[in-house]
Amino acid sequence: MLTFQELICASPFYHVEIIGGWKGKENSFSIVEDDTACLDKPVLFIIPSNAEKISMLDEYVTIQSVKGILIYGKTEPYIPRKTLEFIETLNKPVLFLKDDINPFSLKKTAADLAQLKTMGLYHYVYEHSTNYWLSLLQEQGLEGFLQRISLFIGQEIFLLNEHFYLHPIYEESGIRGQFKHLASLFYQQSAGNSKNEIFTMIKDGQHHYFLIPVISGNHHFGFILFQEQPSMMIDVYIEQVIHTIPALLSYYKNEESVLKAHQSYKENFLYNLLYNNLESEQQLIKQGKQWGWDFTMPTELMVLRINQKNKMAKTSIDTASVMRKIRSLISSQFLQVITFLLQGDIIIIVFDSENLLPKHRKELSLSLAQQLFNKLEQGLSDLECQIGIGRHYASNLELFRSFYEAKLALELGKYEIRHKAVRHFEDIGIARLLSNIHQHKLHEYYTEVLKDILVDKENSTIYLDTLHAFFQNNADINQTAEQLYIHPNTLRKRIKKIESILNIDFNQLDDLLEIYVTLKIMKMIK
Repeated sequence: MLTFQELICASPFYHVEIIGGWKGKENSFSIVEDDTACLDKPVLFIIPSNAEKISMLDEYVTIQSVKGILIYGKTEPYIPRKTLEFIETLNKPVLFLKDDINPFSLKKTAADLAQLKTMGLYHYVYEHSTNYWLSLLQEQGLEGFLQRISLFIGQEIFLLNEHFYLHPIYEESGIRGQFKHLASLFYQQSAGNSKNEIFTMIKDGQHHYFLIPVISGNHHFGFILFQEQPSMMIDVYIEQVIHTIPALLSYYKNEESVLKAHQSYKENFLYNLLYNNLESEQQLIKQGKQWGWDFTMPTELMVLRINQKNKMAKTSIDTASVMRKIRSLISSQFLQVITFLLQGDIIIIVFDSENLLPKHRKELSLSLAQQLFNKLEQGLSDLECQIGIGRHYASNLELFRSFYEAKLALELGKYEIRHKAVRHFEDIGIARLLSNIHQHKLHEYYTEVLKDILVDKENSTIYLDTLHAFFQNNADINQTAEQLYIHPNTLRKRIKKIESILNIDFNQLDDLLEIYVTLKIMKMIK
């Protein structure tokens, strides 16, 4: 005896269209017949798709020994709606095979399949069906593939990734995390099981689920999941689903290689954008559209750098997690963002409104960067992050300038008297000018201005620390003294001593500025 569930796993029957009555998929038949005079056993009745035979469908389907009907032929049959509704009430499968096949051939094939089942060799039929699933996946894509499996077993099939989230194909339904809670149940249940288990059954309240791993070697792509139903022929269902896995693996591997190539192409495009290798704005806009980026919109560029607070520590940096947090925060403000790694830094390109004034655009960048810093600092106990922001340019083809400026803001910001975690290129002051002067000339300048202090090996460190603290506190005697843990009068005497050594007067703006710039140069070089 062969069930309709088993029949459609074999060639040529896996090409059939299920017209109705599929609730009777577990009906069994022992013979295939096309003659109403030979209906003394449970039978699959076959008829050609001509109008005369189709008009008698109501009569055929009500015969007690007929467990289901297969219509065959090149022409798809027209079956009235009332007849379809009637078929559904009987739970007898009615199938259509679009093939002008010889009825004798259909009988012979079905008889051979029944013989294989009797001999316990039906697993060869399932194995042979793999080619069908591969072909179907290529022709109809993943969505058509899943619909067909779901149709075969009479319920929806779900694809989960290794973290128990639904495949992105389900994104529109908004249920990606629907089965996330099954992860803990699965790992608890499979803790003592063999790694070679074909499937795991998980109990979740009133529901039981079959979970079949999709694995190739050591690469775990995820799971196929479906729910147990009453009176389910478990062996048949599992066999059917398992033999779709080679096709799924082929799809996943192909998708993975395409994704890698796509990622490589995307990275190359972004690299060219930031290093001024694109020929025109039209090329920029056209290529950006491939990833859904609208480069006709204004952009702001930031560079985020994460460093160890303790140089001796070896804390790992989960940059993927950091980038997810960045995207989450910026997306929550209804802004589109690009994040990617480049030379150890995280590059952030934010698309903003066309209607912002330059002042407001800069304020938005600083506010956004500060929010990012605050959010990331909470989860980076042993790490510190800094953010450099470049200027906005009218053309996105000049993002390379903004990129250079953001990196410069990071580098030169380190030499500021007052340290800031978030720095805009426009706010780094005189260091912007100094960065364009050759280091040899800068070294010459600061050693010449401070030579009389530098030669005093015994006191030079004290004098330089005093000057740094003095400018860091905006020349405020009391605050500087407090930072240095000395009395204000002691500080005043020390300042006078420095003025005397350098032959300067801090009451003169020129002298004050010269020492301030010299200290900044010294810090930059060292």
